[in-house]
Amino acid sequence: MACKKTLRIRVFGRVQGVGFRYFALHTATSLGVTGFVRNEPDGSVEILCSGCDEEIDAFVERIDRGPSYASITRTEIEGLPFKSFKSFEIRY
Repeated sequence: MACKKTLRIRVFGRVQGVGFRYFALHTATSLGVTGFVRNEPDGSVEILCSGCDEEIDAFVERIDRGPSYASITRTEIEGLPFKSFKSFEIRY
């Protein structure tokens, strides 16, 4: 299992003001995924995440569903060169 996968995920829809960043933080921490999540000025949420294939795939699956108050209209996923993070954090 390769542990050198990094993705940039952009989530669009009603994803700000609904606990999305905390949902991403809790999900990433529970799966052992590292990186960060932050709100973007256009109303989307950006996530940079790194980890093993299996954990990243599970993370993406949960992010696609989002927290209960979110309403996701679109998700964009881009593979990036591997980047190592110490933990997963919310950036402001």
